[in-house]
Amino acid sequence: MELNTSADTPPIVIRSYGQADAAETLAIFLAAVTETAAADYSPEQIHAWARPEERELPAWHTAMQGRNSYVATVDGALAGFSDVDDVGYIDMMFVAPRHLRRGVARHLITHVEAHARMERLTALSADVSITARPFFERCGFTVEAEQHPVRAGVRLTNYRMTKSLVVGEVCLSGQLVCRTRHQANAVREHLPLHRALTRAEAGCRSFNVTETSNPLVWQVEERFENAADFHAHQERVAGSEWGHATAGIERHYREWIDTGPARRLAD
Repeated sequence: MELNTSADTPPIVIRSYGQADAAETLAIFLAAVTETAAADYSPEQIHAWARPEERELPAWHTAMQGRNSYVATVDGALAGFSDVDDVGYIDMMFVAPRHLRRGVARHLITHVEAHARMERLTALSADVSITARPFFERCGFTVEAEQHPVRAGVRLTNYRMTKSLVVGEVCLSGQLVCRTRHQANAVREHLPLHRALTRAEAGCRSFNVTETSNPLVWQVEERFENAADFHAHQERVAGSEWGHATAGIERHYREWIDTGPARRLAD
């Protein structure tokens, strides 16, 4: 896979990792950790992360092979590498310091994402350093959690980040179940405005909350154009009059992504 950055810049070529790349990829890893990441981690943390004295080339090569790794080259020289496993986890994404800000990481993540989509994976995930977080955010990843792994007895900081690869409508179906008449009256009082505001939201395809034969139970059916619109709806509702008035009412909902002929459960 060859990608041109501009007429004056040598092309960046992405190819599969091979045994001949072991020494250079290890050198890139060590340089990226000890040089690039040094601005965000202490010397003690950098040494615990890099552990150069423990790195053995055969073990490094075996691990690289097992992670479905790719390398990026510029004018035939290795400039960076990454990987993605069969469930969409990216274990490593490193660029040689001298090739930073030349599009190497962007081309690597584009290749990784294309591979994941070809394999019909629904999401990518990675444990991302402080240094790499802005890059992953620019590529559409979001932070799920801040983490503090311990390496060689030293506490580090990184972030679990994910990116959904599923394109399709977000659907919700289920029931709103009141325990008391007071809760049911609150639903009836606030539902008209809630329904009107929701149907006016960007991306709302349909929204229906209807009474069932049981006066304490409502059937809920929602459909939004995409995950971003659905999440925006949830955030608005959480702080709305409806959200406060019905906060204690049980909800038995199922969410999924409608991708067309096939549907995948969202959770």
